[in-house]
Amino acid sequence: MKTIKKIGLSLVLTLSMTAVIFAQKTVITSNELPQKAQSFLKSYFSNQTVGYIVKDIETRSVDYDVHFANGMEIEFDAEGNWKEVDGEYQALPTGFIPSKIINYVTKQYPGTTISKIEKNPFKYEVKLSNGLELDFNTAGDFVRIDD
Repeated sequence: MKTIKKIGLSLVLTLSMTAVIFAQKTVITSNELPQKAQSFLKSYFSNQTVGYIVKDIETRSVDYDVHFANGMEIEFDAEGNWKEVDGEYQALPTGFIPSKIINYVTKQYPGTTISKIEKNPFKYEVKLSNGLELDFNTAGDFVRIDD
């Protein structure tokens, strides 16, 4: 019985150490971001002060999380493509958002701004300043109001 407990404990410790090895978060400088992410920040967020940047290395992926002093956050993939931009209830710059999405929001919800946008391989998820959440397909066409 003691041997089984020792093997079980060894297995748990090994798995825990493996998880620590394959999941690392380190604080980096903006110069350490992929070039594409650096260009994105210069183009759309040059007036924002970066608080800190975290490089998140997991087993099969690397992400970069940029945290601004005003609470805004941007998540980039390993190549520097934006995945999510969260304005923390502040209006986002719109130059990087597909024009079809901007046009739809402007026409259907005048007086609102986009405060968050998330892009994945299948859709865009957009949160408006009035709290409404909208889904768009990858072409930028409105799909539905997200509950």
